[in-house]
Amino acid sequence: MEQPQPKVKPLCPPGRPPRYEDVPFAEVTLDNGEPYTLKMDIYQDLNQKTPGPCIIYYFGGGWMYGEYKQVTQKAVYCRELIRLVEQGFTIVSPSYRLSSQAVFPACIHDCKGVVRFLKANSKEYQIDPERIGVLGNSAGGHLAAMVAMSANCEELEGEVGGNKEYTSAVRAATILYAPSDLVALLRSDANEAIKNLSGTEVDQADKSMDNVITQILGYTEPGKSLLDLNRLIESGNTCDPDWKYVELAKACSPITYASADSPPIMILHGGKDPLVPIEQSDSLYKALVSSNADAMYVSSSQANHGPTMGDESDQMAYQFLTNRL
Repeated sequence: MEQPQPKVKPLCPPGRPPRYEDVPFAEVTLDNGEPYTLKMDIYQDLNQKTPGPCIIYYFGGGWMYGEYKQVTQKAVYCRELIRLVEQGFTIVSPSYRLSSQAVFPACIHDCKGVVRFLKANSKEYQIDPERIGVLGNSAGGHLAAMVAMSANCEELEGEVGGNKEYTSAVRAATILYAPSDLVALLRSDANEAIKNLSGTEVDQADKSMDNVITQILGYTEPGKSLLDLNRLIESGNTCDPDWKYVELAKACSPITYASADSPPIMILHGGKDPLVPIEQSDSLYKALVSSNADAMYVSSSQANHGPTMGDESDQMAYQFLTNRL
């Protein structure tokens, strides 16, 4: 008897063309030494002539795949955000270097460079530089959280695109089922095999997802594995030359930067997420609360790892940003 095939979620392309397409915002170098141009699409009402609020959308895909054009994505968020154009919002979908192109913190530098570029060119693109928010799902949620929470960390700012006279600080952030504590995620991934991803936004991902954190950290030397890195974390041996990877994981974890200075942040996570443990969002919310930050947390018991948190939760996510921008 033929086995039923898992339900594959449909692609979710934008519902309208961008007003400004393929806008280059930085020239960077890949880890192999090749030059690379980072670009973005800017969605905006054709009649907009005065500065208005802006939401930057960082796509998900385990830092491994995905693209700013949104032609291969299954998550609904960019498409739904673009509908806010009719309410005077500008929606920006930028590229960033993937793990196959450059390891941490390259993609974080790229995402911060987007904010500075938009502020530096706010008049050309009719954007109010004081009313920029960020939203991301999964790995994109991690990047949105890093942009929002580590704005005052010079070590993570980078030089991407220049415009260093502008800050990468944003006014508010919404993050959906995002990794927030990479050290804890390394430990949980080392002890738990990847679960069934059918019905999620990454339903065609394979076992390569198991090593996604080690890949983005650059911990890819022959003969070394996730288990080796986990044993090092357990040992606490800071003298080991590989401890630099643990420090990098800490430096690239949003939870490290939880403080009262964090902008308003909304966290969403599904109770049936098989990829990013819901404890990641639990811990981040508790850290923000302990820091006296402005935070909101929505946990939907039936939600999966995308491609949606459910219409009601999704609308709350968008509303959180629109109310604060």
